[in-house]
Amino acid sequence: MSEFLSRVDFAWPWAGVLVLLPLLARFVLPVKQPVTEQVRVPFLPELAESLQLSAPAPRSSGWASLLFWAVWILLIIALARPEYLMPPKTLIKPMRNIVLILDVSGSMEKNDAQNGQTRLQAVQQTVRTFIEQRKNDRIGLVIFASQAWPFAPISEDKQALLSRIAQLAPAMAGQQTAVGDALGVAVKLLDQSLDADAAKMAILLTDGNDTASQLPPTLAAQLAAAHHVMVDTIAFGDTSSSGEDKVDTALLEKIAATSGGNAWHAATQGDALSQVWQQIDAQTPQQVKTLGFSWHRPLFHWPLTAALALLLLYAIGNTLLRGRT
Repeated sequence: MSEFLSRVDFAWPWAGVLVLLPLLARFVLPVKQPVTEQVRVPFLPELAESLQLSAPAPRSSGWASLLFWAVWILLIIALARPEYLMPPKTLIKPMRNIVLILDVSGSMEKNDAQNGQTRLQAVQQTVRTFIEQRKNDRIGLVIFASQAWPFAPISEDKQALLSRIAQLAPAMAGQQTAVGDALGVAVKLLDQSLDADAAKMAILLTDGNDTASQLPPTLAAQLAAAHHVMVDTIAFGDTSSSGEDKVDTALLEKIAATSGGNAWHAATQGDALSQVWQQIDAQTPQQVKTLGFSWHRPLFHWPLTAALALLLLYAIGNTLLRGRT
């Protein structure tokens, strides 16, 4: 009980001075107005006797006075707006924004990944695990092939993001690879985030080299560094291949070095890609801010209800007593 009372406060405590208002009205205001004119009535004694006007006026009982003061005090308490300060709650606010930049070009349809999966299927499976582990991060998605598109906004809604990951298909944005454009879109997406204080990170995965960018990848990396976006790159594919299908590890290493991130390489065979995502998760601690907050719960309706209930009981009791007489 003492803990409850310690959390009760009044929003308008100055309303308590109104408790003295009835006393001021009783002792300050004049009881009777002075009579300046009189009317002589010859038969007034007979009229007063027949109407019993000479009997003393009934005095109010102690119960009526007690009822008045109880109702008045309850109304003043309600007017003072009592509030209960709720116990503080803890809110964990994510302080890292991550954008996944995933290659969905035509080469991601090759089924040289583990267990006969296509490259994109292997990416989808490992990315889902990574997203589920990053419970306290806001994550968005950018896809790219011949063009780059923001495919999911940066948010804490992991289920919505996973559903967008499941919708990915090879060549859904063309056949070529626009690494620089994709990185530029990710930087813009991170800049538009509402939480400016959060750390910004991008994870770029591709299995080829840049063949379609309007924004040169090296310039996009400098843009990321200028906007404080750390970029981790994942070269996913066979480095021994040739032509446009060969993953450009040198370019990805340069992008990572320019932005202060790490460059990773994952072979298409075995669980190399899964291990890369695990290493990124281990080396990128989740950043959160713990916030404590409380709110006030209004209590004015309790004294107000009690005052109305007393008045109702008095009215019912008075009516029953009159009915008996």
